[in-house]
Amino acid sequence: MEFEEAGSSEQKTQQVQRRDDNQNGKRQEENDDSGWPVGSVSTDDYKELIVQMRKSNLLFQQMSSVPLGELTMLLAISRQSERIGAVRVSGLGNAMKLSRPAVSRMLHVLEKKGYIQMKNGEEDQRYVFVSLTDKGQKLLHQEMAYGYHVLEKVRERMGDRCLHDYLHYCGKFHEILSEEIIKLNSK
Repeated sequence: MEFEEAGSSEQKTQQVQRRDDNQNGKRQEENDDSGWPVGSVSTDDYKELIVQMRKSNLLFQQMSSVPLGELTMLLAISRQSERIGAVRVSGLGNAMKLSRPAVSRMLHVLEKKGYIQMKNGEEDQRYVFVSLTDKGQKLLHQEMAYGYHVLEKVRERMGDRCLHDYLHYCGKFHEILSEEIIKLNSK
């Protein structure tokens, strides 16, 4: 899927600087030291966020040999097993913010592909535990090695500071966005 660019980066910067999405009428936006407007966001910012998130998602899908959701689930299983040992299916739903049926469907797909195995608990049959198979561990290792290689190439071109700042701000953005969505949905 291709996305139409709205213009050159210079045009976009000029548009951002002239932007007027204030409901109370026109006002001159202030700029910070870097020239970016401060104090407000616009519908254009939201549109740009949607487009950039979609582009990122498509790029990640192109990097992986398995669907991104499945890769994320394999990574969650691996990380939880490293931290706490046995991984309960119920814990995966909480960690990935997915419903039980969604987790169950994905786990059955991964089990069918031979990437995971699920077992009932020995002491309590009500609990189902999941672990990566050798095939799943091999796939995850390959995906992480390739992703690391690509990220290293990005770092070489972008620079250490920019990449780490980007990752930091992505995490911060996600954290704040999650909190705000929860607040808005609880009203």
